[in-house]
Amino acid sequence: MAPAPPASADLFAGEKATRSRILRAALEVFATRGFEAASLREITDRAEANVAAVHYHFGSREALAQEVLRAVAGPLNRLRLEALDRACAAGRPDLAAVVEALVGPPVTMSFEATGESRLLIRLLVQARALPRETTNQAIFEQYDAMAVRFVDALIAAEPGLPREEAFWRYAFAIGALMYIVSDSDQGYHRLHRLSGGLCDTDDPQAIVRQLVAFITAGIRAGRP
Repeated sequence: MAPAPPASADLFAGEKATRSRILRAALEVFATRGFEAASLREITDRAEANVAAVHYHFGSREALAQEVLRAVAGPLNRLRLEALDRACAAGRPDLAAVVEALVGPPVTMSFEATGESRLLIRLLVQARALPRETTNQAIFEQYDAMAVRFVDALIAAEPGLPREEAFWRYAFAIGALMYIVSDSDQGYHRLHRLSGGLCDTDDPQAIVRQLVAFITAGIRAGRP
C-alpha cells in the first residue's frame, strides 16, 4: 500500500502567513464553488486579507488559481513518483506496484484528516470537467511529465504493451480513479447507496485494492 501523508501535513507549510492564508482560503472556495463562481471577495474575506494582498502575492485571480493547483499537486505527485521509484528500483517493475503508485497517493490524500487534501480531488475534477486556459496550464505543467513516466513504467512492467495502448489505458486508469474518489465525497456516496452498503467508499484501503485489481486487469487485456 502506498504510504499516506501524515495527518498533520500542511499543504502550505513554509509559506508566508498572509500568502498561506490566501492559498488555503482559495483552495476551499475554488473547490466548493468552482473556478468560475468563486469571487475574489469571498476568498479575501475567508483569508482575512484584502484584494491588494492577492495582487501583491499572486498578481491576479487567474495566477492565484494556478498557484493553488500547483500547491496541492506538488505534494501528491512527489508521493506518486517516490512510490514509482521504489517500484522500479529492482529492474522490471511489478505492474500492480506501478498502478498502486499511481492511484494510492491521491486516494489516501483525499481522506487526509486536515481536510485540505480532501478538497484536492474535487478541485481537480472541476479543472478537468470545465477546462480553462488558466487551469489547463497548471494541470499540464504538473502532470504531463509525470504521466509519461508512468506510461514508460507500464510498458516496462508489460513489455508486450504497445505504447499507444499504454497511453489509452493510463487515461482510463485516471478516469476510474477520479470517479471513485469523487464518489466518496461527503453527501454523495452513490456506490455505497447503490450497493446497499456492500461497497465501503469511506475505506481508502478498500478503494486502492479495488482500483489496483481493476486497472491491472484492464492494462493486461487484449488489444481491441
